[in-house]
Amino acid sequence: MATTGVVREVRKCPQKKSLFGELTVWHVIIFTSILAFLFLLDILTTQVILRMGGVELNPVMAGVVASPILHVILKYGVLVMVIPVALTAEGRVRGSGVILYAALIVMYTVVIINNATVILPHIMRTFPG
Repeated sequence: MATTGVVREVRKCPQKKSLFGELTVWHVIIFTSILAFLFLLDILTTQVILRMGGVELNPVMAGVVASPILHVILKYGVLVMVIPVALTAEGRVRGSGVILYAALIVMYTVVIINNATVILPHIMRTFPG
């Protein structure tokens, strides 16, 4: 009983390595675009709520949201700062830049859902079925 001694070699396709770990340029473009859209929705829904007589519940943002231009400038500044922070984090700890984007996207999705729950009942009362 002889063995043939055949060895199978498993070859893996080489993966493209990004300078910043898992976070590629396309990821940055897509995640930043999603975040920009969520920021825009946050600004718009917040302004609608304020015009309906609502108030900003975040005391840090209360003075900022009173001026729509200041609100846009602040959100744009945050958006611009997220990119280098995510890339730097990704370069140090693989996956951390993606986690940063994911956390911000989830957080702002929750904010927009909250704003929508404030706006929708008002719309339903204004335009009864």
